[in-house]
Amino acid sequence: MKKYIFIAIITLLSTLSFSQTPTDLELWTGGTFRLTIHKKLSFDLEEQVRFDDTISSLKKSFTQLRVRYSINKFVGFGASYRYTVRPTSNNRSRLMLDGYFSLKKKDFPLSLSYRLRFQHENQLSSTKKYTYLRNKLSLKYNMTKLVDPFVAYELFYRFNTRNEFRAQRYTVGLKWSLFKRFSASTYYRYEKEMNVKNPVAAHIIGVMFLYEFKIKKKKTTPKQ
Repeated sequence: MKKYIFIAIITLLSTLSFSQTPTDLELWTGGTFRLTIHKKLSFDLEEQVRFDDTISSLKKSFTQLRVRYSINKFVGFGASYRYTVRPTSNNRSRLMLDGYFSLKKKDFPLSLSYRLRFQHENQLSSTKKYTYLRNKLSLKYNMTKLVDPFVAYELFYRFNTRNEFRAQRYTVGLKWSLFKRFSASTYYRYEKEMNVKNPVAAHIIGVMFLYEFKIKKKKTTPKQ
């Protein structure tokens, strides 16, 4: 199984590397603090910065708040608000609504997850709006207690009277369980525009951290 996953990842990277589309190298990095109330409800506070121009210039930074509720182990919903600072353009505010579906069989190493996201973004001090429907499919392999490899594909569909697919993303990476409450994600991502006159692409290196704090329920002693 591990051999076939490795071959698939190498094949994907080779295919993307030979693309003739003009590309840039970017770095996305940041951290998330997660407060888990119980197994069904959690809150996230995320800070992230992104660099472009061969990782030489600050592209944007943002603060994001998110709440997620799991109906059961297969289905969940979430809502997020993001405020983005853009040094070379107007800042933006974004609202996102998510639906999640995951599928995992007991004692089987592969797990499948799907996320449907509706996002609406406003460019401040202007009338520009960006409304997308995003479909993301992910596959994770439970390899060891320390690290799990994953792959993902995401497709962006834009509204705003355009009504067409505008971008796609391919991602391969590793999820690291470093300590009891501290984990990380490292990945390579290829992003390419679609249905535009001069499409551009980006090779993206991602390094993300997560600290999770769980509220423990107090044990009640039975009445005598």
